Amino acid sequence: MTHIMANLQAASSSEASRPPAFKTPSMKAPECFDGTQPFKVRIFIQSCQLIFHNDPANFSQDRKKVVYSTSFLIFRAEKWIEPYLSNLTNGDPSYLLNSWNFF
Repeated sequence: MTHIMANLQAASSSEASRPPAFKTPSMKAPECFDGTQPFKVRIFIQSCQLIFHNDPANFSQDRKKVVYSTSFLIFRAEKWIEPYLSNLTNGDPSYLLNSWNFF
């Protein structure tokens, strides 16, 4: 019985010495980009990159980054990406959808 109590105390003290698990803080989603003011593309890209750096586990692949980012494209910018997205749903993704740098 003493042996069991000693094991329980040792286990609880080792759990107490562990730091708490880190939770990724939530961040504001990027503002939609419509393509009418090209100078705003840099701000849009930087906003997306902040999200990626904040949550690398969910954005470990370029394709995930591109698909996430395209969800914030509207109007002219959305029309630009539409043909590439149709290739994605047809099972023939473009190089553009597989590379954050090309996007």
